[in-house]
Amino acid sequence: MDDLHSIGMEKGLLYETIISTENEAGEPNAAPIGVICKDKREIVLYLNHATHTLENIKINKNFTVNITHNPLIFVNSTISDLDFNYFKKYNDKFYIKEAEAFFTATVESVKEVEKEDNIGKTTVNIIKANVNDIIIKEKQFTPLNRAIFAIIESLVYVSRIELVDDNTRNIYLERINEMTRVVNRVGGLDHKEAMKRILKYLEDK
Repeated sequence: MDDLHSIGMEKGLLYETIISTENEAGEPNAAPIGVICKDKREIVLYLNHATHTLENIKINKNFTVNITHNPLIFVNSTISDLDFNYFKKYNDKFYIKEAEAFFTATVESVKEVEKEDNIGKTTVNIIKANVNDIIIKEKQFTPLNRAIFAIIESLVYVSRIELVDDNTRNIYLERINEMTRVVNRVGGLDHKEAMKRILKYLEDK
C-alpha cells in the first residue's frame, strides 16, 4: 500500500499543496495550504481562523490534499474561487483534476492555540489527520517544498553579488538571510547543509 514516503514526502518536512474541501451545500473549495508530513500516514496543518477550508474541515472531518506544480492553480485558488470545472470526485470527495497526485485524509484532532510572531498575536488551529487513499496520476512528480526554491534564489544572488555596488550587495545579503530563515523553517538536512555552504562561501569572499 502506498504511503506518504512512497510519494516523496519526508517526515518533518512541510510541502506546498492545494487542499480541497466541501461546504454544507456540497460545493467544492480549494486553497493553498502547507502540509507537514508527521509520519507515513499522518499529517498536520496549521490553519488560521475564518477560512472556508477550516470551516469545511470542521463540518466534514475530512479533506483532500492535491499535489500539483501548476502555478495558475496556486494563484487562482488564492485570489479567487476555483471554477467547478477544476474539480472531480473520487468516491465522495472532491480533488483537483490536474493534480499529479492526491490523497484523502480524515481529521484526528483540531486544537486551537495562540501564536505570537512579528505580525502580532494570532489564533491558529492545529489539525492532525490520518491519510487514507493515495492516488498517483503521474509517474514522475515531486511534492513542492519551498526550501529548494529558496536555495536556488540564493544562488542567483550569489552569482551576481560581486558584480553590484555595496548598496545592492547589502540588499542581496538580506534576501539571502530571509531565504536562510525559510530553509531552516521548512527544509530538511540536505537543504540546511546546502544553505550553510552558501553562507560559508559568502563569509570567505
